[in-house]
Formats: sequence, structure tokens, C-alpha cells
Amino acid sequence: MFSILPCTCSRFCQADSACDRLPRFQVYLDAQDPQVHRVAEACASHLGAMVVALTTWAREQRLADADLTVLAIAPPHGESDHRRQSHPRYEETSGLVFCIIHLHDQGSIPAA
Repeated sequence: MFSILPCTCSRFCQADSACDRLPRFQVYLDAQDPQVHRVAEACASHLGAMVVALTTWAREQRLADADLTVLAIAPPHGESDHRRQSHPRYEETSGLVFCIIHLHDQGSIPAA
């Protein structure tokens, strides 16, 4: 089921410091054991790299039953181009749940 959620959006892609595009996706990592929450934002070009980076980090931390929720986020109000603006750094926007990726501890996955 897809839903619209309020979220806070930064004004830059966090996957690559040289990228000047506005983020269009937010990746939210939620793990229960231990309880960990992380949020990262990426432009469309860097979404895949961001998902891979958070998935790798979660596996390295041995997080069990973690979910990556990918939101397609609306651009900050008044932003029609893809250049960074200096102020404010974060802005309220809305996001559409694009997909949920369930991560499981590698030890719990049965061998083929």
C-alpha cells in the first residue's frame, strides 16, 4: 500500500558531495534489533548507490529485521531548478512511499 507521508528534506544530494541536484528520494532505515533509525537523501542519479550503501552498512552492523523505506519526495517549495540553495538547509515536504525493502540477517536466510 502506498501512502503520502510528511518528511523533512535537505537541499542537497547526500550520496555525493559534488552533486548539485536536489534530492528526489529519501531512504529511511528502520531496524528493531538493535533499534536504529537512519535517513539519507539522494537525487535520482544516486538513489541506487544510496540504497546499496545503507544496505551494506546495515549488514555490517548485523541489524536483524531491518527495513529500507524509499520515499519519492516532493522538491522543496519554490525550487524549480536543480541548484543548491543556501537557506534554509531543511524544509518540510511530503513523500510518497515508493517501495519497502526488507533486509534480513544473512545468518537467517536458508541456503539454496
